[in-house]
Amino acid sequence: MHEQRYTEISTTGIPGLDEILGGGYPRGRTILVSGPAGSGKTTFGLQYLVSGIINEGEAGIYISFDERLENVRNDVKSFEWDIQALEDQNLLVMIDGFSARAGVSSNEKYQTRTDIDELLTQLISLIDEIRAERVVVDSITAVALSLSDEATIRKEILKLGAVMSSLSCTTLLTSEMTRSGEISRYGVEEFMASGCVVLDFDFKRHQGVRSITVRKMRGISHQVTKRPATIGNDGFKMFPSEQFYY
Repeated sequence: MHEQRYTEISTTGIPGLDEILGGGYPRGRTILVSGPAGSGKTTFGLQYLVSGIINEGEAGIYISFDERLENVRNDVKSFEWDIQALEDQNLLVMIDGFSARAGVSSNEKYQTRTDIDELLTQLISLIDEIRAERVVVDSITAVALSLSDEATIRKEILKLGAVMSSLSCTTLLTSEMTRSGEISRYGVEEFMASGCVVLDFDFKRHQGVRSITVRKMRGISHQVTKRPATIGNDGFKMFPSEQFYY
């Protein structure tokens, strides 16, 4: 049985994951999604937004610092998610943070630099404009790499987490896992988040196997065992009753 101190939840949109969380993330909190390259962090985050719009009627905002939005839209077409239609209905706002970071031009309607204060100002305005209840920042690692030193990085990450947690929306922050397997590259990401979900991709017998682990989720009793997952035509799916064999 799941004990839950928060009165409201935000469904994850990931079949199987809601089950072990007793329904979803604690609403209005900041959740860290960490994993190595290729683990599916972008898909995981967009699935949360698309599911929220379609199944819960909750508008969302996606900020990409790692990839051109054109590529992101093309990549998710395999899941039959009509991202463009959701944008046209003003249910989903896609913000380009990659072009300014890469020093290239952009034709995107919404753009931002890797500056926390500018990003927060823009987010607060857009959250109010479309009444967004879900936000995905992909990724805070890319934002941090544009800053001058680790002290500044830690300060800015803490600021981002504190401001987002003060708003009414639920926020997913993706983060690149280090080569040594540490999920908190700068020592503050996991600390400032109310929850942490780790995505991984292992090779067993020359075959790739995906997994999801809920490392922590404040206010919710949950399993901490690594569970297998897949990415299929509908996106991520987790198998909470199956064991992950090492």
